[in-house]
Amino acid sequence: MKELINKVVIVMFIASSLGACGGSSKSNEPPVVVPPTPPVPVVDHSGLTPLSADIILIEEYLTGGDATVFVDNQDAFGTRPQMIKTNFKQDGFFTAGDHLFRTKHTDIGPLLNNPVCQNCHISDGRGELPSSQTQPMLTMLFKLADETGAADPIYGNQLQPFAVQSFDGGDINLGLAVYDGSLNGNELVGEATPYIEYEIISGTYPDGSTYQLRSPIYRIKDLSFGDFTNNIRFSPRLAPAIFGVGLLEAIPADNILALVDASDQDNDGISGRASMVTDALSGEEMLGRFAYKAQNPTVLQQVAGAYQGDMGITTSVFRDEPCSEPQLSCNFIAEQEIKTADKTDVSDKELALVEFYNRVLGVPARRGYDTNSELWLDGIIAGRKLFFQANCVGCHTPRHVTGEAAGSVLGELTLLSLEPDAQPIALLSGQTIFPYTDLLLHDMGGSCVVTREMADGQLCTGGAQCEYVQRCEGLADDLIQGDAGGTEWKTPALWGVGLTKTVNPQATFLHDGRARTIEEAILWHDGEAENSRNAYMQLSQSERQQLLQFVESL
Repeated sequence: MKELINKVVIVMFIASSLGACGGSSKSNEPPVVVPPTPPVPVVDHSGLTPLSADIILIEEYLTGGDATVFVDNQDAFGTRPQMIKTNFKQDGFFTAGDHLFRTKHTDIGPLLNNPVCQNCHISDGRGELPSSQTQPMLTMLFKLADETGAADPIYGNQLQPFAVQSFDGGDINLGLAVYDGSLNGNELVGEATPYIEYEIISGTYPDGSTYQLRSPIYRIKDLSFGDFTNNIRFSPRLAPAIFGVGLLEAIPADNILALVDASDQDNDGISGRASMVTDALSGEEMLGRFAYKAQNPTVLQQVAGAYQGDMGITTSVFRDEPCSEPQLSCNFIAEQEIKTADKTDVSDKELALVEFYNRVLGVPARRGYDTNSELWLDGIIAGRKLFFQANCVGCHTPRHVTGEAAGSVLGELTLLSLEPDAQPIALLSGQTIFPYTDLLLHDMGGSCVVTREMADGQLCTGGAQCEYVQRCEGLADDLIQGDAGGTEWKTPALWGVGLTKTVNPQATFLHDGRARTIEEAILWHDGEAENSRNAYMQLSQSERQQLLQFVESL
């Protein structure tokens, strides 16, 4: 108030002075008082006070808000939250969706990667790499496209190594690929056989500590429908964990778009882009959020896409069988399948149950926090500060706030059917969550080359012994998918990452599982993440351990 009075006095003095000097003909008018402009509060993309590197909040312990579960064993990724457990109807829907997720459907195939959702997402967590070059790939898949991003005219946009008989007769080898084995139109085997070789890359930290990374070489042989199209690219993808997706779906799109910095206006070397994709049901352009290149906008579309591409199961979202027109034997077997009343392999109610199950799976609470003392472990506090200082948060945005989580567009689940106008899901609405992702695309650098070679490395142009081989520098896959280019990936959420091997001891990290540890995953970062990786490498050994301790607490 005193400051305001002083300003009024000054304004009156100036006005009277101007009047005395003949500077104004309106000396009798009252002085104009201009109140001070209040400072604009600094808020983040969610409208909250920005997080500090120096202060860790108590609420960070509740990673998923009301959807947080307090389980840190093998069931950490497959547990229902308390609000679901205490709601009789929703608990029943969760149980039914869980059953469908763990059970082989009828009418799988004719071509597929695996007949059961849970077989890829082991214990609702990550898949695992084959233990040898001769073991079939059961939890990993290959996306396909030419240099423009167009699907292969014969093999489509995804390689399916199995035909349906691999999972019908008790012998998985019955449906494995055979060179030109499906060309006659009467017999069907898997499309091809992919396998992995590794080269070891050795490196040294500035402090003299050493490390080793595995650089994968991907090989595909035994093509059963003839050669791939010219300029083919391959993108290997290991099945990711599925918990928390309902919360990520409920983040308002405007909040995520507020994080976009495509031209790097803040000059931090990071320029996240939104992946804008088409909703398969509405035809509208929407923000992509799911899968490794953010090519799906909703949990429903992600689930339906997996049903079609991974298991050969049709739904009302994707009604086509996984057979291209030239694949005569695949189409012939598909015509023999028994469809639902909607002429799909799975009904809308079954699809809605699996969607609900995926959306409401609980997010495990953070470790390293003492609820009695309300204190965090010192190493986690120190590691969190280092994580912020290295600008890892430039992509791995720690905190978001969800809006209203709309019910399924398929309808409201009831005990007997689906009804119109599904109600919002309270568990997922209005939650403060800590997933550590911006859901944006980032250029991670690198490049790829595809050749044709014999097993001994000699170049070739065709024939039963001639394999397709893809070698990549860095994390690139060279495959265009939707808005995402061949070096771009969506920032993965880090919540639960420290429990990955607790849930599945054989699990590994990054999109293709090449990183055996979180440390190796960090060291593979490049492109927009180069500065953060270098900052990590410059840390002392004890500081690197603190940063890893923090990440493993997520």
